[in-house]
Amino acid sequence: MSSHPDPLLARVSAGLDWPAWESWAERAAPIAAPGEAAGPVNSADRTAEVQRRRALARTVDRGGPWLELFDEDVAARLAAQSDADLGPLAMDTFAVKGLLALEGRRTTAGSPVRVDAPLETATAPIVEMLRNAGATALGTVTLHEFAFGVTGVNEHAGTAPNPAAPDRVPGGSSSGSASAVAGGSASFAIGTDTGGSVRIPSAFCGIAGFKPAHGTYPADGVFPLSTTLDHVGFHAPLVSDLARIHSALGHATLPAPSGLRIGVARSDVEAADDEVRQAIEAAIDRLAAAGATVVDVGWPDAEQTFVASTVIMFSEASAIHASQLAEHADRYGADIRARLEMGAALTGPQVAAAHRLRSQLIGEVQATLAGVDVIASPTVPIVAPLLVDAGDPALAPRIVANTRLGNVVGLPALTLPAPTDGPPIGLQLLGVSNAETLACGVWAEDVLAG
Repeated sequence: MSSHPDPLLARVSAGLDWPAWESWAERAAPIAAPGEAAGPVNSADRTAEVQRRRALARTVDRGGPWLELFDEDVAARLAAQSDADLGPLAMDTFAVKGLLALEGRRTTAGSPVRVDAPLETATAPIVEMLRNAGATALGTVTLHEFAFGVTGVNEHAGTAPNPAAPDRVPGGSSSGSASAVAGGSASFAIGTDTGGSVRIPSAFCGIAGFKPAHGTYPADGVFPLSTTLDHVGFHAPLVSDLARIHSALGHATLPAPSGLRIGVARSDVEAADDEVRQAIEAAIDRLAAAGATVVDVGWPDAEQTFVASTVIMFSEASAIHASQLAEHADRYGADIRARLEMGAALTGPQVAAAHRLRSQLIGEVQATLAGVDVIASPTVPIVAPLLVDAGDPALAPRIVANTRLGNVVGLPALTLPAPTDGPPIGLQLLGVSNAETLACGVWAEDVLAG
C-alpha cells in the first residue's frame, strides 16, 4: 500500500454520506409509526410463539447461526407486555445481523478487529422500528467478516449452516440472517445488501429476500461497507411476509397486479449454469401461462456492472477501514485485507470513472423499466457452492454476477425460490418501486406455489 493516500479516498473518508461510526447516533433516523395489526393477538399466544422459536435457536458453537441470544431481555419484554399494546408484528421474532448497533452491546461485525470495541450507547433505528411494531429480537447472528464477502464462511465468528443444503455454503454476507429464517428459529431477519448480501444467502437457503430502494430503511447504526451501495433489507420465508413487514413499518403496499409485464434479462439467463437456467426458464414459463406478458429485454453488460461496483465498493470500504487497517492489519481475514488493500490502491480518476459508469447504468435500467413492470433473472447463476470449495477465488465474481446491478442503480430487488428438485435456486425480480416490486413478487410466489 502506498504511504500517500489518494486524495479522492481522503475526501470519501472525510465525509460524503456517512459519519464516523462512533457519531452515527447523532443523526439517527426517526422511528416510523407502525401499520395496523392484521388480526387480534394476545400476550399468551405471543409468548408461546416466541418460546417456540427460541427452542429452535442454536449458537454457532452448537452448529447454528446465532452469536448471542437475548434471553434475559426477551423474558423481561414478555413479562411486561399486555394485550393492549401489542403491535402488528407481535407474533414475529427476528434476528439481528451482527453488523448493527445494539445499546449496551459490542458491534463486532464478525471480525477480530472489533473484539475490544466499546459498547454501543444507542440501538440502530431499524431495530427500534421493528420493536415498536411489536416484533421480538431474539439475538444477533453471524455474517461474513465486515459484510465483505459472499460465501458466508467466517473462521473467526463462525459459519452459519445452510439448512436447505447442509454441505453447501449459506451465502453472504448475511449468512446467519438467512440461516436463522430457513432453519425456523426466526420468522424474519435483518440483513444488509451492498452487492447482493441479502439476496444471495436467501437464494442459497431457499427463502425470500428483499433489498428495497436505497435509503428505504434507515442505515444509521449499521457498520458501513460502501454507503453508495449499502442497503438494509429483510429475509423471510415468503415474499408475502416481506410485504407484511414492509407495511408494518409504515410503507405503502399494493394488491397483486393485473396485466403484469415481465422483462427477462435473457443474457443473465443464458449465462447461468444449466440447472439454474432450466429452473428459471420453467418458472418464467409458468408466470406466462398464468397471464403475465413476458418479453426479452436488453440488459447492461455484467462486466461493466462488476467493474463499477467493485471500484466504488472497494474504494469506499478502504476509506472506512483505513485507520484500523493501519493499526491492526494482522487481525483482518486474509480475504478482507486483500480487498481493502486493493481499494486503497485505486486512483481518483478510476473511482470517478466508476461513478460516471454508475450514472450511465442507472439511465439504461430506468429506460428498460419504462416498458415493463419488473426484470426477471436468476438471482445467482450457480447453486450454492460446496463448503469444501468455498475458498475458490473464482466463485465470488460468479456469485454476484446478477445481484450487483440492483445496488449500483439503487432500485428495489427481491429473490424468491424457483421450483427445483435440487439445491435451492432463486428467481430475482427488480422493479421501479418497493410497492410494485413486492406486489409482483407476491403474485409470482402464488403462481409458482400452485
